Amino acid sequence: MEELLSGGNTSAEVVKVGPTVRRPTGRWTQPVHELLRHLESRGFDGAPRVLGIDERGREVLTYIEGLVVWPDHFDLVAEDRALAEVAALIRGYHDAVADFPLPAPRPWSDRGGDPQGPHEVVCHNDLAPWNLVRGGAGWAFIDWDLAAPGRRSWDLAWALLSFVPLMPDSQLDLAETRHRIGVFREGYGAAIFPADTLTVAVERCGREAQLIRDRGSLGQAPYARLLAEGHHEIWANAEAHIRRRAPDWQAAVVG
Repeated sequence: MEELLSGGNTSAEVVKVGPTVRRPTGRWTQPVHELLRHLESRGFDGAPRVLGIDERGREVLTYIEGLVVWPDHFDLVAEDRALAEVAALIRGYHDAVADFPLPAPRPWSDRGGDPQGPHEVVCHNDLAPWNLVRGGAGWAFIDWDLAAPGRRSWDLAWALLSFVPLMPDSQLDLAETRHRIGVFREGYGAAIFPADTLTVAVERCGREAQLIRDRGSLGQAPYARLLAEGHHEIWANAEAHIRRRAPDWQAAVVG
């Protein structure tokens, strides 16, 4: 029996079948599967395992049992310890993928990728509460379709935007925002945390707004729907907000 899984702004139909997840494939599926198998070989437990392709041409992944943090369980990452654990998980991922071979061109998705590099690691590109599961075995990130090479700061900027959070509707005051940035930085590793992460956060918001505007105006899915729902304005406003506030937050990034 297939159970339709909800959530996500850009994913097509995703279903649960027993202990597995079945998802539509795309040109990016082969390199993403190579990436996930590499993570498995390195002992990284914060991602699903690849089980193959089913008779309907869908990819088959292990289902990670647990609570998805967004939208109903953000309290799971509200405390300092949990936020630091998430940052450490991202560091563990970046370390595990550091020796993933990049020379040969691969057909990665271009929906979340870093447009200007350099290609330091293969980024997940959507490290956010809506892709984070808290289960009995700990934390894990799901939905790897947007993975592509890029800067560490490209991944970390998105994580700060959504986990601190830095968005315009955040209820945190200045001191609280600085504190959570500092907790995240220490959890990831202060010595290696990129000093340009807030600058890249501005860039990421602008890139997201541009994709929604440009591709949505051409009627491309899912951007046409996102444009109609006002997501272009959300990200354009976030770009302006973070550009304005970044000088107040930068000390927490560099320590």
